[in-house]
Amino acid sequence: MKKKEAAAEKPKPVDGKQKIAYLTIDDGPTQYLSKILAALKKENARATFFFIGNNIKNEYKAGIKQAVQDGNSVGAHSMTHDSKKLYKQGQFIPEMEQTSELLSGIVGKKIGLIRAPYGSTYLSNEQVQKAKADKFRLLDWNIDSNDWKHKGKPQEIVDFVNRELDGFHKISPVILVHETKDTLDAIPALVKAIRAKGFQLEPYFEDNDFHLNFKKDPDL
Repeated sequence: MKKKEAAAEKPKPVDGKQKIAYLTIDDGPTQYLSKILAALKKENARATFFFIGNNIKNEYKAGIKQAVQDGNSVGAHSMTHDSKKLYKQGQFIPEMEQTSELLSGIVGKKIGLIRAPYGSTYLSNEQVQKAKADKFRLLDWNIDSNDWKHKGKPQEIVDFVNRELDGFHKISPVILVHETKDTLDAIPALVKAIRAKGFQLEPYFEDNDFHLNFKKDPDL
């Protein structure tokens, strides 16, 4: 990207203070990972990816490494994404630990960021305490793009998120999308829409002092 183009993409501060938004992309890695990374890079944008352990095939490991090299954040999204196993059979912590270890082995650093499939609402108190003991940082979301409702219509995803952003003035929006072709196709317009509302897109790392989880736990 030319320097002039990159400079033109920088968002303007609102009310003298830069607002931060987080684009989070769930359920990878998939065949779309590399193209999504390229689309983000073209827009000079970074995101946060939550990967499912059972999806981490050898052919996607290079993409996971590239995501980190590009300055994106990566986190664990369980091995199976199976709510019965995770919450009724108590496998949430073991699966997060296993996925975290897998990712750590690929990227060469400890991965402590996690996202609970279907949200942290379903976690037991015991699982919350164990997650904190493991020093996991859990991130939920406050804008669900409902991208599954807009299958094949990426502009509808953009329009929906754009409307939701109007309600965010004091807290950072954490936008949930999934690693699909629709997300790939939506990225250019989605990034522009987020920036047009005065937000700077940043990846979310586990040492962020902004906590967001449905348990409203400041230590999770």
